[in-house]
Amino acid sequence: MDFSVPLPPMQQGRVLTVLSIDGGGIRGLIPATILERLEAELQEKDKRPDARISDYFDVIAGTSTGGLITAMLSAPIKDKGPFTAKEITQFYYDNGPDIFPQAQAEGWISSMWQTTKDVLKKAWGGPKYDGKFLHDKIEEIIDEVRVADTLSNIVVTAFDVKRQHPIRFNTLEAEREPYKNARLADVCIATSAAPTYLPAHSFKTQDSDGNPYEYELVDGGVAANNPTMVAMSILTKEMLCLRRQLKDDRSPKLVEGDPEEARNNPTMDAMAALVTMEKPHVTWNNGVEAPPPPVYKNILVLSIGTGTPKQEHKYTAEDCNKWNIINWLTKDGFNPLIDFFSNASVHMVDIEAQVLFEAFGCENNYLRIQTDKLTGETASVDCTTKKNMDTLIEIGKKLLKEPVAKVNVDTGAYEPVPGGPTNEKALEKLARKLIEERRLRQTARK
Repeated sequence: MDFSVPLPPMQQGRVLTVLSIDGGGIRGLIPATILERLEAELQEKDKRPDARISDYFDVIAGTSTGGLITAMLSAPIKDKGPFTAKEITQFYYDNGPDIFPQAQAEGWISSMWQTTKDVLKKAWGGPKYDGKFLHDKIEEIIDEVRVADTLSNIVVTAFDVKRQHPIRFNTLEAEREPYKNARLADVCIATSAAPTYLPAHSFKTQDSDGNPYEYELVDGGVAANNPTMVAMSILTKEMLCLRRQLKDDRSPKLVEGDPEEARNNPTMDAMAALVTMEKPHVTWNNGVEAPPPPVYKNILVLSIGTGTPKQEHKYTAEDCNKWNIINWLTKDGFNPLIDFFSNASVHMVDIEAQVLFEAFGCENNYLRIQTDKLTGETASVDCTTKKNMDTLIEIGKKLLKEPVAKVNVDTGAYEPVPGGPTNEKALEKLARKLIEERRLRQTARK
């Protein structure tokens, strides 16, 4: 990764912007803290004290706690607009202890009894928390906002246990397909329904003919705890549709109905302009058509993690071979099986994104901010003591001062990029590009 290489020229229809936020329970305080810094940069550099994250990103994607942050960043909340990043940090700090209430155990006997109760509860069935406070709070702040109503295009993941299929709730499809235009509150409750922690969620929508469509959902982390590539696939799908339409009609309709409706969505404007500026496809002598240019060259991605445990060789294969089903679900205060799935997803997606952006010669279009140094309570998704939440916020602040790092595809460790800037400096550079793109789009639309 060479930070001396400039980013692609910013002009209308040339660059799409993506923000992706991982899942991780109360560890959502880490990306919230980082987003506070980015939003402050945008407000200062754009000279707009009321600037919001959603003003600058074409797509905001989130899973689990990242899905809740996505909703708060992009939903018009009761006429006051979306949450600021600082308000999101405060929301977690104020409500975390009620979402994940901590057992009040004093002494080793009480602690042992509490552990025994947790194990028995898992054996008997039912999640660790009833989710009532979280669900009521989500309903209160998001109200009747639907996926298609968001101020930025969003992508929020979930997993349908009935269909055994991942679900990608997103604005672009919700605007065209009514059954995908769910209440955002339902989507948030579903994406945060982490197995063993919070209850699964079911709800119904309606298709264009008024027929019911039922969802039976759990946490999106089951499918994509890091939703970066989910967001990329949504944009790629839309671009492919536009290209197919363009082959037959140089002025494609971007949405059903009046083509002027597309003008209400700046992202669709940008994608249409990008497609129309592409050179005609080349056909080789054997009749095979050359592939169109990859969309990665025209997308800027900021992907923020919630941290992963420090690589301290916590478990061995020999340890795992001794576990029964309860041990797989709870061991030393952690959930090994859930942790394995979520951490594997986080690393795999990061590796895939990193390799793809490098393969297409646009590695500087992808910025991942993540730490792999969490230990003890900070690695937990549900430890909401004041001490731990303060520590998570401090981890986010310290992460800003650390050099940009990328994952080693062989070891999974995050290693500083030689000659790279700090994450804070990288965010400042990104903020300038986001502001420039927004201004150019505003000029183009006049």
